[in-house]
Amino acid sequence: MSKQLVKPGTGGVYMINDHLYEGRFTPRMPDGKRKSFNIYAQTREECEKKLAEMIAEIKEKIAAEKVAMKR
Repeated sequence: MSKQLVKPGTGGVYMINDHLYEGRFTPRMPDGKRKSFNIYAQTREECEKKLAEMIAEIKEKIAAEKVAMKR
């Protein structure tokens, strides 16, 4: 698995083998624990696109959970 330097909150894309990429995002959940979310794709570009979409969805869910916890 090749490593890549990434900024916090942006996830990372890793090459698993010649035809498989893994996108990983590990945010801190509202309860303070980290949870890992993964997606897989055949090309780096496809993986980056899917990862960006997944991160947006997860951040929305986390924000909604934080609001619900404050009530």
